[in-house]
Amino acid sequence: MTTTAVPLSAKPAAGQLVEHEGKIYETIQEGKAYILIPPNTQQHVTPPQHAKAKGKQDEEVKAQSVFYNPIQQFNRDLSVLAIKAFGDDFLHRKRQRNDKNRSKLDNKKKRKLPVEKAQEADGQKQEDGAQPGAATAIAGTDEGDKVKTNGLAGESSTSTKDQQPAKCPSVPRFRILDALSATGLRALRYAHEIPYVSAVVANDMNPSAIQSMKVNVEHNGLESKITPNLDNAIGHMYRVAYAEPGTHGPQHVNQKYDVVDLDPYGTAAPFVDAALQALNEGGLLCVTCTDSGVFASTGYCEKTWSLYGGAPIKGPHMHEGGLRLIINSVATAAAKQGLAIEPLLSLSIDFYVRTFIRVRKSPADVKFLFGKTMDVLGCDHGCGAWTINMRGRNTKQSGKNDNIWWKHTIGQGPAVDQLCEHCGSKRHIAGPMWAGPIHNAAFIEKLLEDLETADPEVYKTKARIEGMLSTALEETQVNNEAVSYKPAAERSESDEIIPKVPPETIDLFPFFFNPSAVSKVIHCIAPNDASIRGALRHMGYRATRSHCQPGSIKTDAPWSAIWNIMTEWTRQKHPVKDGALKEGSSGFAIMKKAREQWAAEEEREKSMKEEPKSGENGTSKDSTPGITTEIEQAAPKSAVSNGTTNKRPKVVFDEALGKDRQTKRLVRYQQNPRENWGPMTKHKGSA
Repeated sequence: MTTTAVPLSAKPAAGQLVEHEGKIYETIQEGKAYILIPPNTQQHVTPPQHAKAKGKQDEEVKAQSVFYNPIQQFNRDLSVLAIKAFGDDFLHRKRQRNDKNRSKLDNKKKRKLPVEKAQEADGQKQEDGAQPGAATAIAGTDEGDKVKTNGLAGESSTSTKDQQPAKCPSVPRFRILDALSATGLRALRYAHEIPYVSAVVANDMNPSAIQSMKVNVEHNGLESKITPNLDNAIGHMYRVAYAEPGTHGPQHVNQKYDVVDLDPYGTAAPFVDAALQALNEGGLLCVTCTDSGVFASTGYCEKTWSLYGGAPIKGPHMHEGGLRLIINSVATAAAKQGLAIEPLLSLSIDFYVRTFIRVRKSPADVKFLFGKTMDVLGCDHGCGAWTINMRGRNTKQSGKNDNIWWKHTIGQGPAVDQLCEHCGSKRHIAGPMWAGPIHNAAFIEKLLEDLETADPEVYKTKARIEGMLSTALEETQVNNEAVSYKPAAERSESDEIIPKVPPETIDLFPFFFNPSAVSKVIHCIAPNDASIRGALRHMGYRATRSHCQPGSIKTDAPWSAIWNIMTEWTRQKHPVKDGALKEGSSGFAIMKKAREQWAAEEEREKSMKEEPKSGENGTSKDSTPGITTEIEQAAPKSAVSNGTTNKRPKVVFDEALGKDRQTKRLVRYQQNPRENWGPMTKHKGSA
């Protein structure tokens, strides 16, 4: 670190001390941006033991107005890359619209030109016949006007057109609002690292934060791009959305934003409605929520309902359930304005969730929201199984001349008992929540393509971003592919960069399961991931990872298939110890049912061997009653041996089939980088 302080106008450098208005600041670099913070600014969570021994925290740290949290660099790196990828598509669409409108206008002028020439010719003939001198005078006047307008004497109108300077191509505006900016670090990075950004408004209602922001903006030399704004975020966004009537007219300039970034301390719920209305058509809404104790916990279910309009889910998949609650709250708020949303990327990261949502004005697409809303019935106190129940149904209809239209109806009630069919425990209801896809595969592939050329010195968390995006992309493989991405080398000018996911698309398999968690239910040794994935794939199902949790498996298999595999694991590999399961427990009920099925199968096989066979197909003379389970009804035909439906499918723990081929080592799940790590305390008061 430089020990000699330099003035604010000096070239920024990491670690240098800067003196401004009698105060000394330390320079911290993140990406291409530099921020100035007091040397004693908190940059990590104070260890509880240290605070206890000290008696109380330092007053300056406790009352500081802003802080710098390096743990959030992943969030900021990802946000810059995501907005850049979105902006490429957004401006590409805007150019296509402008070209289309310009082409229409040119065609209209071309159609109008022959008519005008014919009218001029008719008028000229009449004038020549009546007053030749007057015609000459009029012609001279017209020519004089042309010379005056063009500024070139003695030139014909054709030559003056040729001599006019070519118009510079207009650069589309791209405006970003950092609604809760604090130090302005996000705004600084957006202005520095996104080349086509025309303006960034960095808003905060804390005067000391605005003062700090102005200093940082000046030190980075970005006064022309970044505007610090002291205002209530909700009020500012509503004023942008609904400008005063006196400001309208020919000279009115739209002040809405193409990107609105909400990154509050806690929930973003109060800001969502205003943010949606402050967005331009097709804009991007970036939402962070750090209140995981609310959206991913049943401890404050009344608070979850009041903020997000749904009940939380309990289990290992609680964070993805929280993501879907948040997205559904955004979707319902948008629907009131006739806006349809499309989640491009939604991630559960560390202690918070982050989602990037494209917003369009489309009342027709809004109609699909009811059919993309679900309740989840979860056996959260038992085996962990869950069942989804759709609130509405979107049904494709065909009319005369093969016209396709959609019918939107009310969904049926749950076709399940209040007790779990696997273990007999009580179910609980979670939701309503978003049942559509939480990722756009094309958007993720665009991000990964851009990431290849990203500078690791600028994006220090590049390795982790690549790992998490790759895992999120794998999640989309469980459902049928909705959109496909064309790489830049194969893409034509007319192709969309990030195609729209069809509005009727539903994520039929929204959550993951964790083999360790289900092993705990039946008190057995947990199988490795490759064994479980291999067994699922051998039965004809798709299986991959989930970005939410290490060791998780996302699959299109029903829970009956999962429990069939787990009980077979105890039968083939690691038996459950006698007395390990208490009578009346969920695991006891599952193993009891499995043992009964095994005994019935053995009895059936024994009887089939003893009885004579007739016919070439080898069927018994009298059919022995078999046990039909949900897995046999839902399993693919390839998973049922010999085409029969009265036998449980054979389970093979094929580790080779379960292993995914990797061309490079990825950082999919990062552990806590240090002790006492987390979101830090909320800033208070003025420094």
